[in-house]
Amino acid sequence: MSVFIKLLMVYALLLSGLSTSAATLTTTVLKFNPLADTTFLEDPAGQLTFEQVRAADAQFKHWAGPGKLLNFGFTTSAYWIKLPLAREADAPQDWLLEIDYTKLQDLDFYAPDGTVVQTGSARAFLSRPVFDRFFIFPLKLTPQTQPYYLRVTSSYALTVPLTVWSPNAYQASQQRFHALQFMYYGVLAVLAIYGLVIFLSIGDGLFAIYSAYIISAALGMFASNGYGRLFVWNDFIKFDEISQSLFLSLTAFFAVMFARRLVRLDSRSWLDRSLSLSQWMFALAFLLSLGHLVYPHLLFLTNQMLMLNSMLMGLLVTLVGYKAYRLDRSGIRYFLLGWVVLWLGVCGAALRAFGLIPTNGLTSYLVQITTAVEMLLVALALGEILRQKHLTHVATQALALEANQALLDQSKASEEKLTRMVQERTKQLELSWLEERNLREQYVRIGSMISHEFRTPLSIIYSQAMLMRKEYANGLDEVVKRLSAIEGASLRLKSMFDKWLHSDALNETLARLVLGPLDLEAWVQQQLQVQQHLLTRHNVHVNMPLQAPKVLADKYQLELVLSNLLDNAAKYSPVGSTITVGLQERSGLVGVSVTDQGPGISLMDQDKIFREFFRGSVDSQVRGMGLGLSIVQRIVQAHEGHVELVSTLGAGATFIIWLPCVS
Repeated sequence: MSVFIKLLMVYALLLSGLSTSAATLTTTVLKFNPLADTTFLEDPAGQLTFEQVRAADAQFKHWAGPGKLLNFGFTTSAYWIKLPLAREADAPQDWLLEIDYTKLQDLDFYAPDGTVVQTGSARAFLSRPVFDRFFIFPLKLTPQTQPYYLRVTSSYALTVPLTVWSPNAYQASQQRFHALQFMYYGVLAVLAIYGLVIFLSIGDGLFAIYSAYIISAALGMFASNGYGRLFVWNDFIKFDEISQSLFLSLTAFFAVMFARRLVRLDSRSWLDRSLSLSQWMFALAFLLSLGHLVYPHLLFLTNQMLMLNSMLMGLLVTLVGYKAYRLDRSGIRYFLLGWVVLWLGVCGAALRAFGLIPTNGLTSYLVQITTAVEMLLVALALGEILRQKHLTHVATQALALEANQALLDQSKASEEKLTRMVQERTKQLELSWLEERNLREQYVRIGSMISHEFRTPLSIIYSQAMLMRKEYANGLDEVVKRLSAIEGASLRLKSMFDKWLHSDALNETLARLVLGPLDLEAWVQQQLQVQQHLLTRHNVHVNMPLQAPKVLADKYQLELVLSNLLDNAAKYSPVGSTITVGLQERSGLVGVSVTDQGPGISLMDQDKIFREFFRGSVDSQVRGMGLGLSIVQRIVQAHEGHVELVSTLGAGATFIIWLPCVS
């Protein structure tokens, strides 16, 4: 931990390094802050033109506020900034003006030679003269002092950090900065993975919330530091404008959720209710940030609300953390210390945004620094909680082992007798199995299907009815929720009965097919729309490179074929994987193919897969009756076609229904 704290101290010193002040650039100056000679003019209406501003030179003022950066706080005004710059005769003429603040909505740059650059976060990324996460303007200075003008606006706190750099010095500085930033994101990534691994291992939702908190915080800092606009959403201007507020609102929402779950306050206490209100205020800030995409100007008030709510929330969490610390709960000491550090950082950032404390490199990155410290301390708190859970588990396991040993001692007395009975019964069953193998196999499958498939929906219906009865007795109205669950279970039962009954009646139905010409290309597109409910958790790729010829088919029966194939692909493919539907043609046949990314079908099962009630060796975790593919084959054969299966175990499967083309 001490190494990490030292790393953050070095990080803070690099970020907050003070620039050399110089009125005239010399050969020895690599970087300087021009604030001493900079003046500004407020334009409340935002309507002044450049000519009007130059004519109002006497109205420009020198910065008298705290800090070494211009910080006008939250304001709807536009500000004009004047920078008089010159160089010594032997100094280089090429310099860079850096404005390292990504949330300047409008940023217009006026050079003495008449060059005008109109850029800013509300304009296209290519409007920036230099490809950079910040706003960089090349300067060509002369020995004579010449004025450069800037016009700036912001929906956030209007901060204008000005630095003039030697180009080589700027590149070296950025390399150091990027290295520190990606070390920071690397630490957050490790902590997020840590939380997710623990959550997947023990199923404790507290660790999932912790990971969500870290990921949303990392995204917020990623957006705040300009990396999002630089690398991900270059010209998604509206999203970039809200990205920082959006992710930080989400960060604060998960932070409060984590704190409430960790300290386990009485839900009726005023502290827990206040935290709940603060949590949902962050959710409102998240929604208002999204609303800015439709209703402009929401973001200005949203950012102020986010700042104020963050300060209040920090105080509330500190109070509940102290209360839990008094109760000596596991991990609270680390959590409380980390939260105090973060709260101080949030308060400092809020006070800086409102212009109440100086703006410099340290205060500009205060939230980022304190967030890393807080997340590390919270990780230690979670480790302490895990240790206590492990000790409790060990004690419980010891008691369970004692009980198991007693049971084992009792069972040993009858073990030999039971072994003889099992051996005798096994011989009888083996003889019966040899005589009735084929019949027994089908009955076992039907019985398994009824036990596994029908009992689960019936259990759901029964449990929901019991819950509805209890809730009604307690005055709770959850009828819609319970009826929705009952309806889903009933539909599942109906679907299984329909498939079973259809299998029995299929011979009679196939004897009187209603054939007609069918355009497969349009039909496939239509069916993917109609049956999209089967594919809601998968990506669908349509591959139809040819204009398929027509076939003679019974449209209704062919719909059953495609529905069964899509249903199988969805059931056996991982969630989020791609299912490909395509058309092929060969030797007077046209084929409709469905390809999944599931576990595949072994060679030993491929010859049996079309039998009724047969389920392959990889089907144990997937619900089904083993009827779908047998129905598919019988319908396709009735159309004088055939079904082709292409599959390798572990690499998915492709089913192709080949039908004769209409000549």
